[in-house]
This record gives sequence, structure tokens and C-alpha cells, in this order.
Amino acid sequence: MVVEMIKGKERPMIFLTAPPEIKQTACLRFRVPRNLPYRDAPPYKSSIYYWWWAFLKRDQNYADTCASRGRGQSAKLYKDFGNVFKSDFLTWWRCHQGLFAEQSAAEDHKIPCDTESRIWYQIDPKRPFNQIHEEIRALHLQAHAIMPKKRASPSSTAQYPVYANVSAHTLHRVLAIWDLRSVNPEASAYELGVLAGYKANLIPTSVFGETRTRRALDAQLHNKRVRVSIANKANRYLRTAAQYIKNVGRGEFPKAQNR
Repeated sequence: MVVEMIKGKERPMIFLTAPPEIKQTACLRFRVPRNLPYRDAPPYKSSIYYWWWAFLKRDQNYADTCASRGRGQSAKLYKDFGNVFKSDFLTWWRCHQGLFAEQSAAEDHKIPCDTESRIWYQIDPKRPFNQIHEEIRALHLQAHAIMPKKRASPSSTAQYPVYANVSAHTLHRVLAIWDLRSVNPEASAYELGVLAGYKANLIPTSVFGETRTRRALDAQLHNKRVRVSIANKANRYLRTAAQYIKNVGRGEFPKAQNR
């Protein structure tokens, strides 16, 4: 189990989303085996935190700040995330995972100030877990019935909470098309889609060079639709990638509001 030191005491680190090294957490909370973003991918790439790190490396302002040893437009974020180019992901993660862990709610002998909207429940660790669970559930239901309605507070208490639930498979495809654009700046959206492996079910043209027969016209129309569909998909991923990269440089990921 992953732990952190709080006031000289070890307390478990809790993540709302599966961390890269799932064996170090309570495995019952997360699916095992994990859904890989692509065939034979390392298991840690199933974690959204890997993709946070990967997209941050594509932010040019952050890259410039890393190259300048923390000086630049992303200096504030750099103080937390450090140089993401200095080591591999898992090495970086083991030093920075606390950025994404939930803050501990267990504070010794400290009663919450906002007593009107909170219930103070003291846990006796010697009692059976199922009994504690049932009591907390009953208190929660009772609180919803008697307390005034208020806007729900954010579900995560992490310093950098995950903005949205996006699959590793989708994040992989979005980043792949972005990287292909970087390597092939002159390629069309359709060509990028083909390079990314999007299947183009094109109908072969006639070996006799026919262009005006019904069959030839149908094939041309079908192939045009296929090319447009692949180009649209590639462009959508490129727009999403641009927003992910822009917002990850602001400490929010994965955030894309317009696709």
C-alpha cells in the first residue's frame, strides 16, 4: 500500500482513479486485469496519470520552462510537477504521486468548523468494518433528509483532481494523431488518419478505367465518404489534443470543452 507522512504518521494514499502501480493499492477498488490502451501496452499506461504526464510533455511552454530549469511561463506548475523530461514516467510518478492523492480526512481531535453542513463521526478501529459502514450509510441518508440543500462540493480533494473520465484507449489515439501531425506537418487529415491506422474500406477502381458507369460512380461516392469520415475523425482528435495540451499546462486534465 502506498503511504504518505502526515504530521509524522504514515497514512495510506487514496486515488479516485486507478494509479499506475495498482498492486500497491486496494485492488478491489479497481478492475484487474486492466484495459490496455493498445495491444501489449505496459499496464501503467492504463492509468490516466500516465497520460497526464505524456500530454504535459507536449506543452511547449512547459517544455521551455523545463529547459530553463523552472524559469518561464509555466514556472508555477513546474514547482509541483518538476522536469517531466528528466526521467521515465514511473520514476517521476513515485516522486509526484502525492499531487493526485486524496487529502486525508482523518485529523486527530479536530472538529470541522462548518458543523451545519457536516456530521462528525468518530471511528473506532476495533469495531467490525461492516457495522461502521452501515452506520455511516444511515447517517448519510439521514443527513440528506434533514439538511438544507446545497450545491455539491467537488468529489475530489486532490491538489490536482482528474477533470473528466476519459479512457486510456481514447487518450492514446488522441496523442498518437497529435504526434503524427508533429512529424508530418504537410500531411492531410485523411493521410494522418491512415498513418494512425484508421481503416479505410475503399472500393478498388475499375481495372478498365471506367469512371461513368453506375458501379464506378457508386465506388467514387463511397470512397469520398470514407475519406471524409477519416479526415473528420483525425481533425476531431487534433482539436481535442490541442485542448488537452493547452489545459494540462494550466493544471487541468483531461479537459476539452469543444470538439
